[in-house]
Amino acid sequence: MLIKILANPKKQWAKDLAKEAKNFLSASPASHKIVSKGAEVTLCIGGDGTILYANHEGKLEGKILAIGAEKSYICQLNRTNWKEKIFSLLGQGKTTKIMTLEAQVNGKTYHAINDFVIHATHYRVAEIDVEIVENGVTNKNSFEGDGLIVSSSIGSTGYAYSAGGEKLTPIERKIAVVPICPYKRAFSGQVLSETAQVNVIPGNDCAFILDGIFIRKLKRGENVRIKKSADLIFFEGVG
Repeated sequence: MLIKILANPKKQWAKDLAKEAKNFLSASPASHKIVSKGAEVTLCIGGDGTILYANHEGKLEGKILAIGAEKSYICQLNRTNWKEKIFSLLGQGKTTKIMTLEAQVNGKTYHAINDFVIHATHYRVAEIDVEIVENGVTNKNSFEGDGLIVSSSIGSTGYAYSAGGEKLTPIERKIAVVPICPYKRAFSGQVLSETAQVNVIPGNDCAFILDGIFIRKLKRGENVRIKKSADLIFFEGVG
């Protein structure tokens, strides 16, 4: 099996473990080969954030397996059990499809596993228009608040849940729309089908954030179009 290893460069334990994993996999009877591209499996080492950033950078290939800390949500393995479980997961080959999201802004497409966030800047309240298109019906809402989260099901247990959204299971094919501190609770969170599209138009400059990564500032009136993207294939054990 062709395996690419990606380690979080900011975590020494991840870099050390990556070297150990390379030797461990290369010496296995299954004849796993470590490659830099054209991989059948990407092994991410460092935690959930390592997977999110690798996805943003377009570095994920094939099926995804990850080693993180004990509290990691997406990672199937952790620092203490990876050696005893990794060959079983690779050998059985059981996988789970995880729905991701994409956003189009000013002709450019961005991809997220967890969520997109449009957030107020400079401690000011944001004016946000939200247009939801689902099953041929368009609903328009406007509210003032700190921002808006558009989350996948796997991302619903993070920022979206903390902001009052519904907690979904990782394999559900749904999109969650969650306002952040809406003024007078003028807009409530919603759970949409995977076919829905969410258009977000800020009434003033806002930050555009992808899986916790600041991408750029949104100008007033820019339209962020968010919808389902391609599935990622994870080995079983996510969540």
